[in-house]
Amino acid sequence: LRDLHLSIRRQRQMCIRDSLIDTILDWGREEYDHRGACRYFLGQTEKKKLAKDAPDLLRKYGRKLDAVVVMPTDHAAVITVFVRNRRN
Repeated sequence: LRDLHLSIRRQRQMCIRDSLIDTILDWGREEYDHRGACRYFLGQTEKKKLAKDAPDLLRKYGRKLDAVVVMPTDHAAVITVFVRNRRN
C-alpha cells in the first residue's frame, strides 16, 4: 500500500496524467527486468508509429512521452512513473 501512495504522489509531482499512462501502456514497449517488474515506455519506433497514427497525442503530451511506467508482472498496479532524461 505504501508503494501505491508513493507512485500516486510521484505522478502528481511530475504532472503525469492517468491518460498519459494509458497511452504508454497501449502504445509502448514492454520490457521485463527479471526481478518481478515490467517497464513500459515508448521507444523510437513506437513514437514514429504514434506520430503516424495519432499525431494529436504526440502534440498533446510532447516530452512527457519519454515517461517510463513500472508495474509488477501481474499488472496489479503502477509501482512508479518517471520521465527519462534524454540528452543528445
